[in-house]
Amino acid sequence: MMNFREICKTVFFCIVSVNLGVSSGLEILGFLFAALFVAMHIKQYVLLKSTTNQRKIPRYRKLFAYGAIVPFALWWLLTPSVENGVSPYLVFIPAWYLLYLALLQKRSLGNGGYEVFVVFNGVAALFMGLFQAPRAVVVSATVALLLAVYAFGRPRVALYKRLLFVLMYASLCGSSYLGFKYWKSNHYYSGRWAEDYYLKNRVMGFDPVAALGSFSSNYNSKYNNEIILRIWDTLAPQYLRAAAYEKYVAGIWKLPTTAEKKLYPARYRVDYAIFETEDSITMTPNVKTVWVQATLDNFGFMFAAPNAVGVASKNADSLDYYSTNVFAGANGMRSDWFYYVPDTAATLAITTALSDEIDSAFLQIPEKDLNLLDTIASAMALPVRDSVIADSASLDKSELETQFAVKNLKAIENYFIKNFKYSYVVSWRKSYAGMSMNTGVSNMKDMLALFWKNKEGYCEYYATLATLLLRHQGIPARYVTGFAHPEHVEGRPYVTFRRRHSHAWVEVYIDHKWYIFDPTPPVLVNAFAESSWFSKKIEGLKGRVSYVLHLLKDGEWRRVVDSWQNVSERFVANPVLYGVLILLVVVFAGIRFRKYRRNRISHSVSKDAERWISLLESAEKRLARMGFVRASGETVSAFMVRIKQTMMAQQSARQTIKKASPKDSRFEKDCLSLLKQLEDYENNRWR
Repeated sequence: MMNFREICKTVFFCIVSVNLGVSSGLEILGFLFAALFVAMHIKQYVLLKSTTNQRKIPRYRKLFAYGAIVPFALWWLLTPSVENGVSPYLVFIPAWYLLYLALLQKRSLGNGGYEVFVVFNGVAALFMGLFQAPRAVVVSATVALLLAVYAFGRPRVALYKRLLFVLMYASLCGSSYLGFKYWKSNHYYSGRWAEDYYLKNRVMGFDPVAALGSFSSNYNSKYNNEIILRIWDTLAPQYLRAAAYEKYVAGIWKLPTTAEKKLYPARYRVDYAIFETEDSITMTPNVKTVWVQATLDNFGFMFAAPNAVGVASKNADSLDYYSTNVFAGANGMRSDWFYYVPDTAATLAITTALSDEIDSAFLQIPEKDLNLLDTIASAMALPVRDSVIADSASLDKSELETQFAVKNLKAIENYFIKNFKYSYVVSWRKSYAGMSMNTGVSNMKDMLALFWKNKEGYCEYYATLATLLLRHQGIPARYVTGFAHPEHVEGRPYVTFRRRHSHAWVEVYIDHKWYIFDPTPPVLVNAFAESSWFSKKIEGLKGRVSYVLHLLKDGEWRRVVDSWQNVSERFVANPVLYGVLILLVVVFAGIRFRKYRRNRISHSVSKDAERWISLLESAEKRLARMGFVRASGETVSAFMVRIKQTMMAQQSARQTIKKASPKDSRFEKDCLSLLKQLEDYENNRWR
């Protein structure tokens, strides 16, 4: 009978299988593994009663272990992603693979399999099955751990030592968990480490409320060269919009208080919900789809080209759409998305008009900044509307407005180029002496006034001042943030935006269209080191690998898989399937039983043959000592006839001379006994 330890091992693996099935939502697979471990236990019990154990134990073949990596990897690739948190499949699929390895090793114990691997794989699958597990699973896992300590531990170890080991292990796990909770609630949110963590995992300046100077860390931190976005389009836009802001108050830009409308999915592109500005606009022939990949997943905005007509977000059920052509507020975190844009190069720098009427918000100026803006407009010699109209009386109103706007844009741009210095590091340490009251400075913390005084800064300050100046001149304008001027590498099917490519610019409304106006002076000296040849090659490899994985996980071929999955689910739910499976199991069990019976019978027959052959050899040896030797090629029957003839001849000779002795009688009796053995052999050996 199999000892109690082996029973405990089987129970341990049954608990591990069922727990993993419950935690991962694959209960049927868990019960299947449990049934396999039970069947293996029964088979090994039968083998223990056999005299040829080693010959019948299946050999451990590495091909089955390594070959299973492919289907498990495909299973991992085909699993859906999770918007918030870690996907449980990152834990459960390796756990199932380890349980499969434990099954293979245990199946071949003593013939290529090792119990140390059985223990390791089983315990690893046990703990991985506790990920997001219900309380009942945790309790049963504790029982399983106790069984493993007893069953796989060294024999004749005192019980208190086993319990002490379990207690010590539980203490280590508990202290580790409590330490993690403490670290998460304290160190994670405070201190220098937290500041660096926040800086590394977030790109500044892309929030519903944007403060002047928020891009500073994108330019001056050690992460400024990090790639943030990949745009998979060889004709990618030079300006990729995140948000267009409306109201400016004391150095802070704000989005409109409410979105224009709530967008809901028009249809789906595999797992991506498609949101459109107009019905079916993304299905028109001249609209192309562009995939955007982000290395961070905490963007609230859907970065898109200025003239995007729709976006597609994974697993989103709604989206906020602002009148400034901004897509934001999709539930969950974003690591990639699509945007839809007209497939023409001419529209890449222009956003189409949203309406003929411009909201007064795009002409709004804070009252406290009016004096400052008057001073700046006068210093820049911005044209006056009345004088432009007087000089161009022959033009219609629309052309006059366009000419007036263009003159203001050129004046602002030229003044910035001639009088301002572009700087990634803004220093406000200069003296404020000589600043008169008519500058409009209410206190020394007025960022816009300081920017005008010191005449140095970067895009946020240029775009803010230009927006307010245009509004001051009666020209609708809005402050826009995003990324600009991507890196193009020859032969690469995508462009990249690094952290330092974050940018702010202006969109100005002229002749019923929004035009991009970038007032920031060009940087004459590149302040950033160019990427090395090796880093470019590595980036190209990373980009292509990510694209291949994207096609595998989210490609259109998934539609075929999904339809097949629906058919398979209906097939699995059909009770006829289970009837057929039961019938196949019965037939298979019957075939295995018949084969087992034949093996037992053949084994029995082989043992009988050995007995009769031994009997023949013994009889021939005794007859040889008596002078009867079976000739080569002589059958047993012929040998028996020859012996009988010889005995009859000897008896006739003794009767003739009438001489017989007790020795002759004993010789005849032995010959008759051996002849009887030969006769039994001849009659029963070949039956």
